[in-house]
Amino acid sequence: MSSLSQLEQDLKQFRALPYHSDTQLAQKLSEVQAWQRGRIHKTHQALFASANNHAMGEFLIDQLYGGEKFNVLAEQLERMVQKAEKLEKFIPANAVSTGAAGIIEAINAIKLDLQLAQYLQENHLSVDEPSMIKAYRSVNAESARRQQMADLKQMCYRTDKYLKSFILQKAFSLAKGTAYKKGFQPLYDFIAEGFAAIKPIKSIGAFIEPFCEKELQIITNVHAGKEHPFDV
Repeated sequence: MSSLSQLEQDLKQFRALPYHSDTQLAQKLSEVQAWQRGRIHKTHQALFASANNHAMGEFLIDQLYGGEKFNVLAEQLERMVQKAEKLEKFIPANAVSTGAAGIIEAINAIKLDLQLAQYLQENHLSVDEPSMIKAYRSVNAESARRQQMADLKQMCYRTDKYLKSFILQKAFSLAKGTAYKKGFQPLYDFIAEGFAAIKPIKSIGAFIEPFCEKELQIITNVHAGKEHPFDV
């Protein structure tokens, strides 16, 4: 299955998620995502403080826990993805597949956090650290959370690899006008934002490895029953 076919399938699954037709669940998910953004900022404060890392940190948070911002992007993408096979005629296929992978990663993050939101809603719990710990343990999506980090790491290394290709960069830059003209601006801009965020980083490994290491340690702590699992 091509990256664009996979993206189309994932967007259909995204649109079928129950929070789109349940305002209370949507609000709870929004609160969970806001909590996640705050927690990630706190956990990785030192990593994100570097001038070279700041843009990438913000991009990851916006990508994985973008809330309403991602909903708008998804709606735009749904309208264009059925004709998106034309996109690879003027934008490098590697750039398109990287962008598609990033969007799929964001959808997977929403699915995982939706599980937490559903648990909190069903049990009439507010979104705070004790309740989030209960939700994580009750939902018990440890393996899926670990896979999320593996996929994120792979996506970052792939993006960094393609960004180092002068030919790809040039071809991608030249495609902007055509992409906008043909209605592919949402996906083009998403890819461009990712490239711009990763460009200042001298070593992607020095960024994503410690990021994932802490996130994986938190997953371990949560499911091992540690009292303060987010303190890493």
